[in-house]
Amino acid sequence: MQSIFSNNRVPLNDYRLIIDTPPVIKKKIAALKTSFDEDYRGMVIAGGNPFIYLATFSQHESAEHLMNEAIDRIALGFMPFKLHLKNLRNLDEHEIYVALGETDIIEYLINELKTVQKVLINPRFNDIPRITIAQRLMPWQFAKSWPKFQHKHLSGTFLADKMLLLKRMEGFRSWQIIRYLAFQNLVVA
Repeated sequence: MQSIFSNNRVPLNDYRLIIDTPPVIKKKIAALKTSFDEDYRGMVIAGGNPFIYLATFSQHESAEHLMNEAIDRIALGFMPFKLHLKNLRNLDEHEIYVALGETDIIEYLINELKTVQKVLINPRFNDIPRITIAQRLMPWQFAKSWPKFQHKHLSGTFLADKMLLLKRMEGFRSWQIIRYLAFQNLVVA
């Protein structure tokens, strides 16, 4: 007789695909966030990490290899590209973010990722690629901060030559990098 306490269930993990930013860009964004946080001392303001989020999804641990193969094929066939950061914008008066200058190529990458969504569970793809400075702002926080930040200039250019696949195991809160997926511009059959 099988115990009611046995666990034959396959864990369902969360995953995130991102494009990381180089240290010089992270430093610029950290300075901007510090400037933002000065207006709200003692108050935690939700902010993103200095990366460009592409997609989030879930997958059973037993099918992780299928997901990895599908995403790896996209990375192998994709060519490294330049990303240009261009000033600050807001999203529905709830988020302040660093905008990307040209989004065509990153939108193309996201569309390529959408082609493998059949091997993903609950995929969500980023409609507005960006780097978040502050999010989930209350109306009064946005009204106080946006007049100050809408005129700030932030620019930078870097080469995006890989995606990072992050994993959050079921029952855990932290994310860990599990794969670097280099863009290699190879013909993938």
